[in-house]
Amino acid sequence: MTGQKVPYRVGPRRPGDPAVLVASAEKAMAELGWRPRYTELEDIIATAWQWHRRRPRGFKG
Repeated sequence: MTGQKVPYRVGPRRPGDPAVLVASAEKAMAELGWRPRYTELEDIIATAWQWHRRRPRGFKG
């Protein structure tokens, strides 16, 4: 998606790490009436990458 290599290292779980992580917007949708603008992982990554490219210092500039 980004055309960039992302360095990473796979290692053992750390103390306190959850055994499983699940992400879902269903509760926010049901309780708040909120709808995500992007639902496909590729779109989420692409728009996040575009934001970071425009703002390499994050919210600081």
